[in-house]
Amino acid sequence: MSGLSLRWWPYRLALRRPLRSASGCILERRGFVLELRAADGARGFGDVAVWPGTESTTLPDARAWLDAFAAPDWLQCERTLWSALERLPASTAGARAARAAVETALLDLGARRSGIPLARALDAAAGSAVAVNALIGVAEVEETVALARAAVAAGFETVKLKVRIEPSDAERIAAVRAAIGPTVRIRLDANGLASVAQARAFAQAVAPVGIEYLEQPVATLEELAELRRCSPVPVAADEVLTGPEAVQRALDREAVDALVLKLPVLGGPLRLLQAAERAAQRGVEVIVSSVIESGIGLAAALHTAAALPASGQAHGLATAGILVTTGIAQRLTPVGGIVTLPEGSGLGVEWEEGQANG
Repeated sequence: MSGLSLRWWPYRLALRRPLRSASGCILERRGFVLELRAADGARGFGDVAVWPGTESTTLPDARAWLDAFAAPDWLQCERTLWSALERLPASTAGARAARAAVETALLDLGARRSGIPLARALDAAAGSAVAVNALIGVAEVEETVALARAAVAAGFETVKLKVRIEPSDAERIAAVRAAIGPTVRIRLDANGLASVAQARAFAQAVAPVGIEYLEQPVATLEELAELRRCSPVPVAADEVLTGPEAVQRALDREAVDALVLKLPVLGGPLRLLQAAERAAQRGVEVIVSSVIESGIGLAAALHTAAALPASGQAHGLATAGILVTTGIAQRLTPVGGIVTLPEGSGLGVEWEEGQANG
């Protein structure tokens, strides 16, 4: 008889309101919650949270990878599962998201057995809270300014704006800066739809108001490297980071000033921490960011962010309030721009199956 069982089930989580970006509009999130259960009843959870908008193509790949992974010989014990995790390739976006869920579940199970939070299992010096940025989608100037003011009033010290690379958005950003003052950090996320020339002109237009970084304004790593050489604003990568190898290429080419890393894209907490260590050696900042995942995935991202060396960076993990429910009892919402990690061992959360529609 196998010592472990592995099961997963789908979820569908609605957003409270549409989230608009330069690349489209998100209305809901779909994925799988994964449970790893030992013979003694101990459990670990993971979230197969693929990139928003790609569910129709990536979730079938994730399911296929999980089907291949759940072989009886590999479910004998945690050691054989860790070995299988390293042996089974995860070459597609869906497979990497599935791998991240399994790695998270194994880490969660181990931390629960040890009676410590997952963050401390990842790094003994990990903190118990994570600074986060407010996230504001593409909107008219008045609405954006009102949302930014509300975020600052709520205690956020960093605001991230979804933007289009066009002159009217430069004016919107200037209005936000005038409204929130000079000390609040502003990040811009453009979702990779501009040319290098357009991105350079946009960076020159917004640089006077003080921008922490401009995230993924162009589509490719080569374009990011070219832009960084001439941009007056620091450049960050997100969508182009399609796995650990892409992160290494970005570092080798000195293409960016910051990396925005996501657990499902890298393949799990350990892979993200390894990438962050390589980035630190090159003087490149790392921000852990959400894919608007379930509470299981968000808790995993928060624990991973807490295990990073303190850098003063706010992470992109204030997304619990975007969803009607995250599928867990805890909301993981920020207070004063800070999210406190869930209490208890492991992830510190349990999946509430009745809270999400499959």
